[in-house]
Amino acid sequence: MFKLEADCRSPVPATQVQAVGQFPKLFDQFPFPTLVGSAFLKLGDLFRSSSNSLRFHIAQVFGASSKHLPQITHTEELLKRVLAVLYSNDPIARVLALRLIGNGSIVFAKYPETQHGVLLRFQSTHPLEIAAAVQTTQSMLKYSPEFLAVVWKTVIAKACDTQMLDSARTQLIRSLEHAAPNLQLSVVLYDYCRTWISHPESSIVVQNATMETWKAIIQPHNRLRLEDAEFVSCYIQRELASTRRAALALLYKWDPSDQSSDITVEDKVDAIRSRLVSFVKQEYEKRSASMDIYCIRLALAVLARIEAQSLYPGTSECWELVEAYNCWALKV
Repeated sequence: MFKLEADCRSPVPATQVQAVGQFPKLFDQFPFPTLVGSAFLKLGDLFRSSSNSLRFHIAQVFGASSKHLPQITHTEELLKRVLAVLYSNDPIARVLALRLIGNGSIVFAKYPETQHGVLLRFQSTHPLEIAAAVQTTQSMLKYSPEFLAVVWKTVIAKACDTQMLDSARTQLIRSLEHAAPNLQLSVVLYDYCRTWISHPESSIVVQNATMETWKAIIQPHNRLRLEDAEFVSCYIQRELASTRRAALALLYKWDPSDQSSDITVEDKVDAIRSRLVSFVKQEYEKRSASMDIYCIRLALAVLARIEAQSLYPGTSECWELVEAYNCWALKV
């Protein structure tokens, strides 16, 4: 421990980097709370006073040794050292501080000082800093879902910004899956999901991420509406398999039994059924190696639910398609 501390203070950068890289091994060999807490505090001191190149390696150590972080007894002291860098004038230093906080979210996420500091970084004009804030927010929400109550307005505003990188928008939209237990927030987010999917500038990855988030927030108090189910059904015949899977998984959350028996509703349900039947038949026409079994099963399950409702009598095609699928499976 003392040897590593001395090497970390060395004027030779290579020696410092090598010493910092030895800390994960030290934690694994001697996982004692006293040693782990003391070592992380020393890394925090070094992070506050070192160059950005060494800060990068220190942030990596926090990620590699995150399982040992809960043993720290003076987390507030460590957080103060990290926040000193987060509020510095150097944007690269702030990015590295955000990365470290993200890697250490298991202990940092619950503190209001951390949440406030990360929230402020969304106001930055530096693209790397915004990307780091997005990634850190996603990491923090895994350990502190309550953070979403603080940051949701900022996250939604950024997710609506089509000028952002698709990777950042995708991470932001996926982070909103944590809104599922929140009654009010999930209802607000419901309408945004359709807007993001239908926006002409939304890429395929953004649409797929939005469908997955939309599926996550569908709850008994927040069911998928018929008009939205019909809208989603238009995506099941897209060429990209990931889009078809996301659309069918979302459509699987729709409950046809919630609908009334008027002509308008019947027309919409028939449109959904027709698209499902057409999709399954197109899949059957493909060669065995290219058939998407997962999508076929989802489509047949949704189709069975629709045809099980006595409100919409007609030719039952679901069981014919299921029988054809079973015959194909036996041949294979």
